Amino acid sequence: MVKDFAPIITFVLGFLTSRLFMTRKERADVSQKWFENSRSLMERQEETFQKYIAAITSYVNCEKAGEVDHFISIATTGETYFYQLRIASDAIMSGHVTPSARDNTLVPKIREATEKTLPEHYDVLTSIATKKAFRYDGALERRNYASLYSVVEKYGHLAH
Repeated sequence: MVKDFAPIITFVLGFLTSRLFMTRKERADVSQKWFENSRSLMERQEETFQKYIAAITSYVNCEKAGEVDHFISIATTGETYFYQLRIASDAIMSGHVTPSARDNTLVPKIREATEKTLPEHYDVLTSIATKKAFRYDGALERRNYASLYSVVEKYGHLAH
């Protein structure tokens, strides 16, 4: 009776073994994918950060500081930057980046954002709105940036 099921048992065991244990090439492929994902996230983070800083610099250097255009520029580039950090945070939490990129590059930027950049972002927007006397009710709410805070709580102590 066991002989009748031997081909099926062999197939099932072979299938399960191939799924449970990766070959050296498969591990290398996964590692390469994580590296590429890490690099892409770091590049996009840096690109969006530079645009955000350019918007703030333009506001600071402008003789008519407080113009509505500056408010919109800072708000939109800031949101794009923070959105990119949320994407990176999600990738970190799901384990799709290399540990070195996570600890040495991504987490320090995310920690800086939660501790410094986000609060300052909302302060700047409030300041511009006050100067131009228009209503702005924006406020830093942790729930809007939950993935950033999760990364800092889980990996912040590992980052250099």
